[in-house]
Amino acid sequence: MQIFEIALIMSFLFQNVRLTVGKYQTTKEFFRVDKNKEIRSMDLEVIGSMSEVQCAAFCEENSDICCEITYVKSSKECKLGPSGCCHMEFNKVSGSNILHPGRKFNDYIYTLSVSNGGVFGDWTYQEFCTKGHYAVGYKMKIEGPHTDRTELNAIEIICGSRGGVPCGDISSSGQQEWGGWTDEVLCPAKTLLVAFSLQVQQYNVVVDNTGANYVKFKCRDFKNDAGNFDMSYPPGYGAYGSYGEWSDACPVNSAICGIQTKIHGGNPYVQDDTALNDVKFFCCE
Repeated sequence: MQIFEIALIMSFLFQNVRLTVGKYQTTKEFFRVDKNKEIRSMDLEVIGSMSEVQCAAFCEENSDICCEITYVKSSKECKLGPSGCCHMEFNKVSGSNILHPGRKFNDYIYTLSVSNGGVFGDWTYQEFCTKGHYAVGYKMKIEGPHTDRTELNAIEIICGSRGGVPCGDISSSGQQEWGGWTDEVLCPAKTLLVAFSLQVQQYNVVVDNTGANYVKFKCRDFKNDAGNFDMSYPPGYGAYGSYGEWSDACPVNSAICGIQTKIHGGNPYVQDDTALNDVKFFCCE
């Protein structure tokens, strides 16, 4: 079934239940949605009758409890998406317009980069978390001791809600084949990845080059500059090279949501593979 259809709708009225949305009293709606014979569920808070612009503003003002909106034009009903915001993609639910398609390349507002990236390789594709999700942690793919060491081969960001809860989706961009994955490391509660620093071995013609060796991040609250935490996977550094300066940080009311890697696969005349050489991260509101 290519288009979601509402299979069952049950509505419940919660007495004296209010969100921080002024004078509006909320009503809870529960949807069971059938896609390809799988049942998905979602809760929506019906805020009241208003314009679509006002509905979007309510969602932005109450981002802790809203990652998506449903606006029913026929009745002018504004419905805020669930708290936590770990949900599947809902495209074209019958009778509404839930704003939750997958991210597209132009959805980000800011690009994070560093000046000490390696010189080899090509930029691969951009990859993003599901819309409404942001990076809450990461893990790395690292090659250990080897005849031709490559060290950092891939970075994978763990995607989650604005509240810092992992939602099950990931984003990794291009990678090389060597090495194994570390365990994941997550930001402190209710914070997200917002900046990074890259450890790189700069090119030297007389040694075995490895390109990027390690990456570390800063975690911060989505809404403000409070609670900056430096975070890295133990021991926090690789075998070769040094860390450069920190990237810029995502603006307030945004966090890292996507990644693009620069990958080197070797030279047919001089085999000195360096795998991941550089990386960019993207910030989304």
